[in-house]
Amino acid sequence: MPLAVLSPAERGGVVEFLASAFRLPTTAPFLDEALLRWKYDTPRPDWQGSRSYAWMEGSEIAAHACVCPVTYCVGGRRVAASYLIDWASSRRSPGAGVLLLRKLAALFPVLLAIGGSADTRQILPKLGYKAAGELAFFVRVVRPWRQFRTDPSRRGWKAPLRLTRNAIWSARAAPRAAAGWKATAILEFAREHEPLFETGAPYPAGRRTVDLMNYYLACPGASMTAFLMKRNGERMGWFVLSRVAGVMRIADLRIGSSDPEEWNAAYATATRTALADPHTCELIGAASTPIGGEALRASGFRLHHKDPIYVLDPGNLLAGGAPFEVSLIESDAAFLYSPEYPYIT
Repeated sequence: MPLAVLSPAERGGVVEFLASAFRLPTTAPFLDEALLRWKYDTPRPDWQGSRSYAWMEGSEIAAHACVCPVTYCVGGRRVAASYLIDWASSRRSPGAGVLLLRKLAALFPVLLAIGGSADTRQILPKLGYKAAGELAFFVRVVRPWRQFRTDPSRRGWKAPLRLTRNAIWSARAAPRAAAGWKATAILEFAREHEPLFETGAPYPAGRRTVDLMNYYLACPGASMTAFLMKRNGERMGWFVLSRVAGVMRIADLRIGSSDPEEWNAAYATATRTALADPHTCELIGAASTPIGGEALRASGFRLHHKDPIYVLDPGNLLAGGAPFEVSLIESDAAFLYSPEYPYIT
């Protein structure tokens, strides 16, 4: 059959295919053996079996994609959705990627895509995807000199100007500590933390469970650390920081509140925690909802860019609830890293 679910024994062919499709060496970080095993094969509570799919032409891979399931809670009901990562097609068979996507669309009521190349943004609407908001990326420069020294892309006459600009940006003070709010690192989530997984934001959000969060924390592509947030001893929520080399991301954050001031306090707590990491050169946060975006601005982040959110949602199960919450931890956005171009500022 043209559609194949690939096993670990076929991993070598996937690595060669993706390296060729993306014109990268097989040593690229996203092709690391441990990371591929985690992305494609490590059990997660919302999916059984391999998540690596291919469209085959004979014995050759013509297109590949990995599913990243997410379950949205919309109006008291659950909507199964998925991101597709490591999606590529052979230059000899450009239509294979479309055929694979259509097959995978039959597995989920909703498929999601964030941004993408110019070619991807052109083709998605032709496949039935519709724009459903934007994911805004915010950034703070933390240690500009260390960033400059660890950036292999620093070259040309603009490099000193960029260093000067980033030094000015880094002078912005850390957000004030919210009264009574503290963050405590934990190694993993436990059953006692389940009440914290109920979001209080007035937007549809991806469902979280203890087992799913611990799957995310085990990602070998980044240093993932979870923190519990308390206000005067009362548990308010949690967040996850994801660091790769000098790039730190607020990968996920939840509180059981729809109060903007409490969201501001939560992001201020996460920001101060991230700034204290001595390896952090650049701190990135992202938000698809107004309450998240305003909280990041209140914590001193600058808007860097916005990526469109596309949904393939023929039943209008999710897009009708836009804006909805998109988190970096749900796809590969929490750990993607380019050693040649590590920073976005």
